[in-house]
Amino acid sequence: MAKDEELIYKLVEEINEAIYSMDSHFIKLHQNLISDELSPKQIILLDFIKKNNQVTIGQIASYMNITSSAVGQLVSKLEEQQYVSRSINPENRREIFVSLDTSGIKYFEREEDIKRFIISRYYSKLELSEIVQLKEVVQKLNQIVLKEGIIHEINDILKKGEI
Repeated sequence: MAKDEELIYKLVEEINEAIYSMDSHFIKLHQNLISDELSPKQIILLDFIKKNNQVTIGQIASYMNITSSAVGQLVSKLEEQQYVSRSINPENRREIFVSLDTSGIKYFEREEDIKRFIISRYYSKLELSEIVQLKEVVQKLNQIVLKEGIIHEINDILKKGEI
C-alpha cells in the first residue's frame, strides 16, 4: 500500500505542476488581453453579480464575507467606472439592487472572447473524447473534495460542540 501511496503522490505532484504551469500561462495571456485595472475583490464582486444578474448589497456582503459598508465602497468605485449600477428595489425601497453596467458587460464580453481563444488555441488540439474524459475526471474529483470538505467541516463543528 505504501508503494501505491507514493506513486499517487508523485502523479498528483505532476498533475499539480502541469495545472500550475497552464494556469500561469493563461493568467499572463489574460493580463495581456484585459486592460481593466480591477482588484481581486472587485473581480469577485463582478463575477457574483454576473452569475446572479441582480443582487443586493446584503447578498454581496454575505457572499464575500465582508461588511455592507465595505461592499458599498467597492460598489461606489465600480459604479464610478460604470462597471455596475445601483437601483432601488420597488418592492422594498430600503433595499438596493446592484447589476452590471456598460463597462461590466464589456468586461465579460472580453472574458468570453479570451475563453474562446484559449479553447480554440489549446483545448481544440485534444480529441473530443479526451476533453469529455478530462471533464468527467475533474468533476469527479471536485465532487470528492466537496463531499469530504463538508464532512470535515461537520466533524469540526461537532467536536467544538456548536451543534
